[in-house]
Amino acid sequence: MKKIKLDLTDKQYEITIGAKLVRQINRFLKEKKYSQVVYLVDVEFYKFYKDRMDNLIKGYNVMFNFGGEDYKNLKYLSFVLEDMIKYKMDRKSALVIVGGGVTGDLGALAASLYMRGISVIHVPTTLLSQVDSSVGGKTAINFEGIKNIIGTFHQPDAVFIDTTFLRSLSQKDILSGIGEIIKYGFIMDEAFTDYIKLHIDELIEMEPAVLEHVIHESIRLKALVVTADEKESDYRKILNFGHTIGHGLELLDNFGLSHGQAVAAGMIFESVIAYDRNLISKEYLDEITALCSKVVTLKEFTDNEKNYIIKNLSYDKKNEGDSINMVLPVARGQVKVINDIKKEEIHNSFRSVI
Repeated sequence: MKKIKLDLTDKQYEITIGAKLVRQINRFLKEKKYSQVVYLVDVEFYKFYKDRMDNLIKGYNVMFNFGGEDYKNLKYLSFVLEDMIKYKMDRKSALVIVGGGVTGDLGALAASLYMRGISVIHVPTTLLSQVDSSVGGKTAINFEGIKNIIGTFHQPDAVFIDTTFLRSLSQKDILSGIGEIIKYGFIMDEAFTDYIKLHIDELIEMEPAVLEHVIHESIRLKALVVTADEKESDYRKILNFGHTIGHGLELLDNFGLSHGQAVAAGMIFESVIAYDRNLISKEYLDEITALCSKVVTLKEFTDNEKNYIIKNLSYDKKNEGDSINMVLPVARGQVKVINDIKKEEIHNSFRSVI
């Protein structure tokens, strides 16, 4: 079992990484002496791990939620808030969220809004949520077809990363998590990129030692960024490499890309833009493309799809005014926020699938 501590301006908490952490979670909840603990649990995850989950939630009130972007909206946020009122949660209560990124984002947003903020504990159950969304305090829902446009910053009291909860994941879910894992090496640690390239097949097969190492390193790297810039005023924006174009790809219904796969594709296209600007070499572009292609297979877009992707970029939270901001690679293990990306450059980047 390993622990990583986040020491932020107004809050400190630990991220515990290990196997079979039910006992540690129960001990933490008892030590904190919350007035009430309520669980929000992904219903499909509960069905798969029913025996273990029954041990975890025994004696507590439970709400169930569905995974998937279709449930990450105002309607389902309202359902959670209604149940929190029904259970008479107060300001000293805690919401424990067990599920993937959708359940985590939705539940944490509800916790941040309820009585202007109550405690939240994350127990992420997908590789993607373990290495990304459960760490750093971001909450969000989608609205009017725009991804993560409504949200807050709300840091948890603790995060428990139980690697044995990943056994139920589909191949697509595994690749989604690896898409975000790859990103950390590209943005700040070329040695981590080298490790992933060497062990990518073992990672895809979820070999335990490799898996635990990359989860720990991903969280360690993200924790460094979040500690330096909790509210994404500047430095934290580097975590968005691949996300500007990736979010547009994720919204294409007929492509069926998971979040991490869309980010991997986004990193390829955004690296093409960096190459066109002479920021990186062809050799490094090929390296990024080769590793990301382990996660996603690019398909050619129609003109309507290209226009749809570019249209959605105008809603990106990193933008300032009418300019499109994008995180681009500038060297191995280094990226930079560029604030004058032209739509024509994005359109031209799609040639990489031809």
